[in-house]
Amino acid sequence: MKGIKAKKTGMGLLALVLCGTAVLSACSEQSEPSKAGESSPAVSGDKYASLPKEISGSIYDRGQVATGEGTYEDNRWTKYINDNSGVKVKWVPIPRNQEADKFNVLIASGQAPDMLTTFNHDFIVRWANEGAIQPLDGYIEKYSTSYKKYLKEHPELKPYLTLDDGKMYAIASMRPTRANTAIFIRQDWLDKLGLSMPKSVDDLIAVAKAFRDKDPDGNQANDTIPLAMSTSYNAITDDWFMARSAEWFVENGKTVQSFFIDRYKDALNFRQLAYKENLVDKEFATDKEFSRQKQLWTTGRSGIFFSNINMDNTFNDLKKNNPNAKIAVVPPLSTKYGTNGYQLEVPNHLLTAFNKDMKNPKAAIEFVDWMLDNGWKPLTYGTEGVHYKLENQIPVTTDSDKWKKEVSYAGEYRVVQQEQMTPQSLITQAGTDPVGLEFAKLKGDIINYSNTVKFRKDIPYVPSVAEYSAISGQFEAKWKEIITRMAMTDSMTADTAVTEIRKAWDSLGGDGVTAKVQAWYDANKDKLK
Repeated sequence: MKGIKAKKTGMGLLALVLCGTAVLSACSEQSEPSKAGESSPAVSGDKYASLPKEISGSIYDRGQVATGEGTYEDNRWTKYINDNSGVKVKWVPIPRNQEADKFNVLIASGQAPDMLTTFNHDFIVRWANEGAIQPLDGYIEKYSTSYKKYLKEHPELKPYLTLDDGKMYAIASMRPTRANTAIFIRQDWLDKLGLSMPKSVDDLIAVAKAFRDKDPDGNQANDTIPLAMSTSYNAITDDWFMARSAEWFVENGKTVQSFFIDRYKDALNFRQLAYKENLVDKEFATDKEFSRQKQLWTTGRSGIFFSNINMDNTFNDLKKNNPNAKIAVVPPLSTKYGTNGYQLEVPNHLLTAFNKDMKNPKAAIEFVDWMLDNGWKPLTYGTEGVHYKLENQIPVTTDSDKWKKEVSYAGEYRVVQQEQMTPQSLITQAGTDPVGLEFAKLKGDIINYSNTVKFRKDIPYVPSVAEYSAISGQFEAKWKEIITRMAMTDSMTADTAVTEIRKAWDSLGGDGVTAKVQAWYDANKDKLK
């Protein structure tokens, strides 16, 4: 990758990394991947063969391990992995909404796990540039059977795993579905108030105001908060206006951050309007874990829920509290710019990088092969005869409550997997469970919307530009603070907010970064189509 250089730093390393601008020391010769067929010059045969098959790996902590199931570090599924994979894995939980800070601290202190797993492609670029992770091509070629074959069967993955030096720095499998974000609405509330399904953002605002004022839950109290929308799902409102925060767009052949496109001001204005008109929870900005917004939705105090396709547990909780609640998916909404679809994710699922200090990459590759072959299935469906039964080779859940408690969190351990979701497979998998079947149909609607309404994404993944990766963490903290402040006050306009964001961008050398991204785009645009 152009710009990826191994650099040495002095005593200031920790402070630099914590600021998001760290450059870690170079990989040692001992950590470089062997070329296929090579053996260690010091030891005949494979230098990793005699090492214990032990590795460590990060895992997202979403607080979903139920009481009685243990912890993310130790539960029935960590035991299953260690008993069946042939590799002993120590898991390091990473809070989902704190991953940037947590990874920075672990890397800076030399305590990062062997496998670093993230959804954030920008992290992979940054870690590679800092020398914190290492290329995987040699390991895959020498030690893998299943994953090597899988890459040949799915060549569309390679651009998302390969950086500009032509080497792979991450392992990933295909997503179960590329559908992701969605807005859910109480269809029974629409029916009660004689309202139609919103088709535009203006329609949604009108419906939200009706939910606020007309007591759709019939409790004779003025306590409805129409929109359950944490800062985690601001992206949905950005997408309405084709201006997702921090995304790169191409306007007339020029790369530009979304903040500096006029469309972005409309997204800011919506957020301010929603707050001013009491359409959202006044505490949404501090709801970092999204827990309060989920509670508003599941207890029936909110009628419009900004979420994603994987809200199975939240849906189940809502139906337990209100079995008669009827839910629908809001179709992609139009604005004066047209209709943008729901987010269509990149093909790859989780990205897993190898720490430069990993002691046994052979064991890690063997673990990946095992997970891809068989390990992912119980982590997805549970145990046959306990959590599911097979019908036409499709796992059908037999007890949704038992699956929720004992299996739902297990998907976090799937470094790679081969699950594929289609509207029909989801319905079949739900079996005869009425709640599971209802949500399966909603998931199918999201997938269909994602497949039929185009989602604008000018550049499919974060540009592999070291200069951008070096400042993105600091810049993100600044723009998030600015847009949250703007949403919660009348004194700050969208123009003022964008001016502040521009100052933050300029203070980090943004113009120079934009020039680098432009050069990268010009060199790669034919491959990005």
